[in-house]
Amino acid sequence: MRAYIDRHLFGTVALAVMVVALCLGWLDYDGAAQADDAADDDVLKVRTCIGANDISTHLKEALIKKDIIEKDLLQTKVTKDACNAMLDSIPEGSPARKLVAAQNYIQELELIVGAMDKASDEAATRGTDRDSSSDKSLNSFQTIAQTGEQVAALAEYKAPKGGGMMNSGSIKPAKRQAAAAAGVGEDPDASIAHRLRKKEAALKKEGASATEAAAGGRCSLEVNVLDEELVKKSKGHKGKGHKSNGLYEIDPLMPKKMRPEETKQAGLLVLPATKERFKEIGRKHERVAETSESDIGCVKLTDLMSATLMPDDSKKLGVTRDQPDDARKLSSKRSTKWNWYITAHKTGKPGLQLDLRYAISKGEDQEFRAISNSPIYDGAIKVKPQE
Repeated sequence: MRAYIDRHLFGTVALAVMVVALCLGWLDYDGAAQADDAADDDVLKVRTCIGANDISTHLKEALIKKDIIEKDLLQTKVTKDACNAMLDSIPEGSPARKLVAAQNYIQELELIVGAMDKASDEAATRGTDRDSSSDKSLNSFQTIAQTGEQVAALAEYKAPKGGGMMNSGSIKPAKRQAAAAAGVGEDPDASIAHRLRKKEAALKKEGASATEAAAGGRCSLEVNVLDEELVKKSKGHKGKGHKSNGLYEIDPLMPKKMRPEETKQAGLLVLPATKERFKEIGRKHERVAETSESDIGCVKLTDLMSATLMPDDSKKLGVTRDQPDDARKLSSKRSTKWNWYITAHKTGKPGLQLDLRYAISKGEDQEFRAISNSPIYDGAIKVKPQE
């Protein structure tokens, strides 16, 4: 009797698989054709979104060389809605801030997608571990039944040969889902539970599974909390000639004027209050983890910060740091200080900027994220002969 059931069950499974495959092929062809029609209207590159064609090539190359932006950032595709969200995140319209804000936004989407992928992989692994020889037939039958309900969703992910995108202009569904999560639940005065629900609902609306939505929502909120806390104003000592936001001080102010081949010093102080702020962020992340149904996060905040002072064009302005590395560990008792020496090479108005970032992961794959209003200094130095 068991052999009869297995034989007929597997026959049914094989037939169902063939039907699903045919449906997927039909939907993929039809979906791709429809996407091709709408692709040009909905998708654009970051370069176009932020108007990067007018940004100095020297500045772009300098930011890439310092790993502040990714090499392929400007070629990354986003939807028009994501572009608008990206532009909203730019505090000022300076070229450097446009590039750093765009990188921060794309990094946020990548973190969310990574968390969702990890959740999906772990769910698949758990499902495999539960399988046994006694219930393989039942699992196969359940899988086919579920697949019949998910054909349309699976077809959306199915890509043609030779590329991960459905067509040259489309955005992967996971990236659209991440953008949806990033665009909601941003009110810092709302409860964590409310913010999580909004993000999860947005993810599910775009086609994410419950497991993916939980992980993606948690990750998105972790990033939001991080960014919100580090742009909050706090009381900090303001020494003479210092520029401060309560968490850091530029000490002294960057030189405004220099002569050719002259060298001047500049510095940055990050206050002990910043480490306390990091601890508060950690506590909020714990509350997010407790409220979320997912055990997958995407931010492992450390007390390591990186400060990079760089010229837009190294041929016009040279910068040498006084410390061995841009990254330094924060202290809870004293300010952490960075020093640089600036040397003017040519007359003119060379640009100079100071970027402040914090480590959001540990180990070999250590990743940094820029403070939301970075570069925290973005100006030019007048270099002219002494009169």
